Amino acid sequence: MPSSSLRSRLQRLRLQKFKKQVPPSVPAQVLAERVEQKRAGQREAEAHSQLPGQEIVTALGPYQLIENRYALDFVHGPLPLANLLTRDPATAALLARDDALAQTNLQSLAFLDTETTGLAGGAGTLAFLVGVGVFENDAYVTRQYFLREPGQEEAMLTALLADLAPRSGWVTFNGKAFDLPLLDTRLVMNRMRVKLAQRPHLDLLMPARRLYRGRLESCSLGHLEQHVFHFIREQDDVPGALIPGLYLDYLRTGDARDMRRVIYHNAMDILSMVTLAAHLLDVFATPVTQSAVISPQSQAGHQPVSARLGTVDLGSADFLRLAKWHHDNGRPAEAEAAYTQALAGHLALADRREGLTRLAALLKAQGRRAEAAPLWEQLAAFTVNDPVPFVELAKHYEWHVLDYTRAIEWTQRAQKVVAAWPRGWRRDEAAQALKHRLERLKFKQRSTT
Repeated sequence: MPSSSLRSRLQRLRLQKFKKQVPPSVPAQVLAERVEQKRAGQREAEAHSQLPGQEIVTALGPYQLIENRYALDFVHGPLPLANLLTRDPATAALLARDDALAQTNLQSLAFLDTETTGLAGGAGTLAFLVGVGVFENDAYVTRQYFLREPGQEEAMLTALLADLAPRSGWVTFNGKAFDLPLLDTRLVMNRMRVKLAQRPHLDLLMPARRLYRGRLESCSLGHLEQHVFHFIREQDDVPGALIPGLYLDYLRTGDARDMRRVIYHNAMDILSMVTLAAHLLDVFATPVTQSAVISPQSQAGHQPVSARLGTVDLGSADFLRLAKWHHDNGRPAEAEAAYTQALAGHLALADRREGLTRLAALLKAQGRRAEAAPLWEQLAAFTVNDPVPFVELAKHYEWHVLDYTRAIEWTQRAQKVVAAWPRGWRRDEAAQALKHRLERLKFKQRSTT
C-alpha cells in the first residue's frame, strides 16, 4: 500500500477518535451554573471543616468561642425557656438538699455542661469544650468555650471563670459526680485558686432518676428528651461515648466537621437542662394535701388519677414517686396524701405493692395501725412469697384488737407462704418464729375461754 494512502488512513482514524472524545456542545449559561455549583460545594465543605464561632485572642493565648442568643419565648421541647423563671427556688433547694438555693434567684444560675477527652475523669482528662447557659436581660445566652489545642487551656479557663463570676450557682446533669470535680481539677492544674463545687448546685440527674428510674429504659438526658418531652435531636447529634475519640481525631487532622456535631450535642444539652429543670420543679412542687384524696368510687374502680400543674400532667406513677420523695425527706403528711393519690389510680403491680407497703409503714410509725390494716389486707390478697403483711395483721389482731382467732388465722397463712420458700436457713428461721407465735396465740386463746 502506498505510503500516502496509509498516512491519510491514519489521519482519518485520529480524527474519528478526536470527535468521539469531544463532548456535545453545552450552552455557556448552563456550563457557568455547573461551575458555580461545584465551587459552592467546595466552599461549603471548606466551611464545615472549620470551627464555628470566632477565635478570641487574649494575653494568655487564644481560644474559640461559640455564642448564641435565644429569645425567652423560644420553645425547646414543650416549654418556652422563660418558664423556668416562674418556678419556686425553694423546690430547687429541697431537691438539691441545699438551703442556699432557696434564697437564690433562678435567673442568676448558670447551666454547665462539659465534653471531655475521657469519661473516667482524673488529672489526665481535659474538658475541651465547656458549655455555659445563662439568662441575661431578655435572652438566654449560650457560650461554648472550645480548646483548639490543649495548650490553650489556661486562656479558655480564665475566660470561663470571668463568665461564671457573677453567677450564684450551677445547674448540671450529673455535674456533682463528673463536671464540677473535673473543672476544679483543671483549675488546680492551671494554678487557679477557685473551687466551683463550693457554690450552690442543683444536679438534675438525681431528681430525674427519682422520678423516672424503673419507668424508662434510661435516665440519660437524651432519653428523657425523647420519652418525656417528645423532642428528637437532629441527625447532626453524636453519641456521648464517641466524643473523646472524635476530639483526638480533630487534634490529629484539624478537620472540624465532627467537632461541629459535638458542639451541637453540647448546645442541645445546655438547652435541654432548662426544660428539664422547669419540668422537675413543676412535678416536685405539686401540692398534695388530704383534701385531694380521690373519691371512694374512683378508688373502687381504680380510675386513672392525674393532676395538672403548669405544663405537667401527673399520673399515678408520678404521685407514687412524689410520695416516696416526701416520705424519705420527713414530710409524712404530704407523703400520705401523695400515696393516697397514687393508689387511687392505675399502677403496675410492683408499684402498687410498693405504695401499699410504704403507706402502711408510714401509718404504723404514727401509731395508726387500724388504718394500716386494710392496706396489709390488700397486700395479702396478691402476695404469694412475702409473709410480712400476714405477720403485721397477726400482730395487729393480737396486740391491738385482742382477737386471737383472727391473729391465729393470719399466722397460719403466713406459715403457708414460708413453707413454699426454698429449703435453707432463711426458711427455717422464719418457720420457727411463726411456730413460736402460733403457740403463744393458742395459749392466749385457751386462757380467755
